Amino acid sequence: MIIRHRTFAGLSVVTIALVLALAAPATLAADATASGNLPAPELLQTDYSLDDYLTGSWGGIRDNWKRQGFEFNLNYTSEPMVNVAGGEKRGGTYADNIALDLGFDLERIAGIKNTSLLIKLSQRDGRSVSQQYIAPSVGGNVFTVQELYGGETFKLANVQFTTRFLDDRLNLAYGRLVANDDFLRSNLYCQFLNNSFCGSPKPVFLQNPFTFTAYPLATWGVRARYDTPNRDWTFQLAVYDGDPEDKGGNPAKPPNNPHGTNWGWGNNGVTLAAEAQYHLNRDSLQALPGVYKIGAYYLTGQFQNVASITNETERGNATGWLLAEQMLYREAPGDKRGLWGFGSLVFSLTNDTNPMTWYFNAGLVYQGLFRGRPKDTTGLAITSGWFGDQVNSAQAAQGLPSKTYEAVIELNHMFVVGNGLLIGPDLQYIIRPAGTRDIDNALALGAKLSIQF
Repeated sequence: MIIRHRTFAGLSVVTIALVLALAAPATLAADATASGNLPAPELLQTDYSLDDYLTGSWGGIRDNWKRQGFEFNLNYTSEPMVNVAGGEKRGGTYADNIALDLGFDLERIAGIKNTSLLIKLSQRDGRSVSQQYIAPSVGGNVFTVQELYGGETFKLANVQFTTRFLDDRLNLAYGRLVANDDFLRSNLYCQFLNNSFCGSPKPVFLQNPFTFTAYPLATWGVRARYDTPNRDWTFQLAVYDGDPEDKGGNPAKPPNNPHGTNWGWGNNGVTLAAEAQYHLNRDSLQALPGVYKIGAYYLTGQFQNVASITNETERGNATGWLLAEQMLYREAPGDKRGLWGFGSLVFSLTNDTNPMTWYFNAGLVYQGLFRGRPKDTTGLAITSGWFGDQVNSAQAAQGLPSKTYEAVIELNHMFVVGNGLLIGPDLQYIIRPAGTRDIDNALALGAKLSIQF
């Protein structure tokens, strides 16, 4: 089997060298502390414990910065993946993301009350197993197996201001926002590597031109979130620029914002999004918490008519969703260890411009399944999406096979090693890649490696 782009052997050498190089200062500091030459800053109260960060608090520097209103976080995540059976070819690739997040408490820095600024930057590299091996003849299967793949370049993502009112019950975000940061999301989704789960169910991103933004692509927007006084309900509304890639409503035009630095207002309407959330036993240490969401978006611009083979467009694109996540079992009162379940249903309201008309996912995530590993998480999930009749009209007009559905079953375990390291072996079974019977079901094997500096 040939692993192209980067070999796993080369990856291992680079990763080990990186870990050793960055861990060395912390190790030396620990040795010096043990000998009595230095105080033990990491043993004191800190927000940057060596359990969670590879480089710790930098001798208290990062804690001091945070007290003055500045936070710095650097993360490296990789997803090597191999198609080991089925699909069109055997082979593997490697995708990664370097994320730099900068946080500014503007009340501490400049006296602007209850206001913060978040800046996110991303550098992505790699290639896609879905495109290169599982279904290369059709440009890849729909539910791609590496959620990190996409936007392989340096990109400026969020430049987001947030202001809080009413004892933090009213939250306003404005600036360069990512729609998927706020809507149709669950903290459980990114247990999984398939892009149909992390960051959100895939159908909401299939419009052409691409409009409902996901990391690392941001766009101008304003979002308001309100918690009722008893915090049982949350309501949020948002409006975003509907042309984040500067395509002007032309499905055939190449994207024109490769680095996220084209800050002009686009020319394809706006995205309007709304969501209501009901919180069950919110923040309870005894009862089992959960959250249930209903929401929708409407895109006012021009989008490809999916029945057309000539890039004909129609105005408007709308999608609705239902989402639930519920803790099902807790090992002890107040304990994080236990079993969570989640599920979602996504449905098209404008089938002329949405290729996937129905979608669902469901899954289970258990934290601390093994007694000696309380922070590890284990996940099992399934997802499936069905294509509409309009898509098959275009398929038939081109002499191509009809599309019915694509489904994925995923199983993984995330080992929280400590020192900011996470290693998660992952197994995915892709059923009907690209939605047809022409490509054999595929089995992909890989892993997630994350280092929080």
